[in-house]
Amino acid sequence: MSDKREHTNTSTLAPPPAVAQPTQVHLTPSPSLDRNLTFQLEQGHQRGRSYLGRQHGGSNPGSRANSRSRTSRPNSKSGSRPGSRPVSWLVSANSDYTSIYENYGGYRSRRTSDIDEGDIASAIEKGAGGKMSRSSSHAPTVDEKNIPLDPTRPGIVSQHPSNASTLLHEDGNSIDSNDEPPRGNVSALRASLLLLKAFVGTGVLFLPNAFRNGGLLFSCITLAVVAFICCFAFLLLVKVRLIVRENFQDMGFVLYGKWMRLTVLWAVALSQMGFVCAYLIFVSQNLFAVVQTLTKCQFTGIQEKFYILIPLVVLVPLVLIRRMAILSLPSMLANVFIIIGIVYIWYISIDSLAQHGMGPEIQLFNSESFALFLGTAVFSYEGIGLIIPITESMAEPEKFPRVLAITMTIVTCIFACVGALCYSAFGSNVQTIVLMNLPVTSGMTITVEILYSCAIILSVPLMLSPASKIIENAWWGEKSGSRSLKVKMQKNTVRTLLILICALVAFGVGGPSLDIFVSLIGSVACMPLCFIFPALFHYKACAKTWKAKAMDIALGVLGVAAMIFTLYITIHSWVDPAEPHPELDRCTAFTQ
Repeated sequence: MSDKREHTNTSTLAPPPAVAQPTQVHLTPSPSLDRNLTFQLEQGHQRGRSYLGRQHGGSNPGSRANSRSRTSRPNSKSGSRPGSRPVSWLVSANSDYTSIYENYGGYRSRRTSDIDEGDIASAIEKGAGGKMSRSSSHAPTVDEKNIPLDPTRPGIVSQHPSNASTLLHEDGNSIDSNDEPPRGNVSALRASLLLLKAFVGTGVLFLPNAFRNGGLLFSCITLAVVAFICCFAFLLLVKVRLIVRENFQDMGFVLYGKWMRLTVLWAVALSQMGFVCAYLIFVSQNLFAVVQTLTKCQFTGIQEKFYILIPLVVLVPLVLIRRMAILSLPSMLANVFIIIGIVYIWYISIDSLAQHGMGPEIQLFNSESFALFLGTAVFSYEGIGLIIPITESMAEPEKFPRVLAITMTIVTCIFACVGALCYSAFGSNVQTIVLMNLPVTSGMTITVEILYSCAIILSVPLMLSPASKIIENAWWGEKSGSRSLKVKMQKNTVRTLLILICALVAFGVGGPSLDIFVSLIGSVACMPLCFIFPALFHYKACAKTWKAKAMDIALGVLGVAAMIFTLYITIHSWVDPAEPHPELDRCTAFTQ
């Protein structure tokens, strides 16, 4: 044992020589396979992969900075170097964010790309024992609680040479002290900023009208409950990731087969395209409002929905960008614009409450349209697909639960403040997009509308990227446009068609039905991602006790029931709409 410890310490201090021959991974079952399973890794393989991990920075999206220095330690915190400046630190954080989006799509990991359900079945027949070579695509069954450890991805075992074994107990927890999750070099603070960026976007501007749909008291309570359930579900997903060390969609593949992987990818693509459609409607309404203000309502030659065509001039070239790191600076600018907009909305709402008091017809509970609030609330927490990449990118992933809890609390407070303050200030006059309630003649209002529109336009390429990659990987697989001009042109055509389809849907939906459309996307696509899939994955991979199974079943049933109920109410509201919500006449401000 002492020789092993000394050998491990030596490999940590100095990089060992590259391993010349392919090494093998030995999978050795423990005496009681149904209770736990121990994976023993040959020390030579561990040393070789450790060296490759330090050399290439691992496979984690957030570990790009590791490649800058071969001697950087996994637990080193980025941004702690002397002389680092806040501006460069923020740019680096946005670079991490865009890099995470670059790995969020329909790709398959190197291990699962060669695995199908037949391979898993054959692995079950052979049992958990035996050897697995580096090129082998066979994986032990999750039903027997085997951990599908990936020997082809350095980020899994590379950074810590002491990861000699992983022991899985009845409750699904990896408890061996030598087992450590994949690590990057992102600090807890930067991970919190990444989560904030993932959650806070355009959805926050739909919340004031959602509060009108739900009622002030009901909306505040429900928003807190949704935030708690989302946080709980996100942590379940992270727990599953400790066992099934794959991305979101490949978790479904390993646990349930191809149909689950396709279902997850469908939900991801639909949600991302739904976000883009909502973004385009938002931009068109903002541009229309800006033109009205600048021309004092003298120019009426173009209807509001035709303004959707204007951002396409910029978006069509932007969606063709494949290296998301190029968008790191625009992403940072978008963050600044969004912050300016939210702060200004807070200021106007508080000022209106101070001068005029509560708005008209404030309801604590709206029994007619409260279900629309549920879909919009889930729509607002739109960052579940980035939970796993952000966890992997952290230097200390064991701190992620605390980081997630604190960040979700902050995000929920931001959402509640925007929704409650604006609804209290404007009452039943609150518009679907709250920016329409801001003072029309104010120069700051025009500035915020333009900045927020720019922020959303700069965010669309990131939002559409996962859907584009899902379709591209389904049609072309690993074929690269860098090697074939024909493939590149075909992929460019698909990306162009996607943004045009989103624009066509946005044109058809229009501004008056935007709140119903947002609720529809939240119920159909976001609820499965937030509630149903984490419960299903945790039930199959981790839950062994009756209590854990009962909690997973309860979460899954709650997600399905909420999805069906909100979907029914949303469709009913669309097919048989109630009296339309009156829109504010902005032009009256110029005639007074």
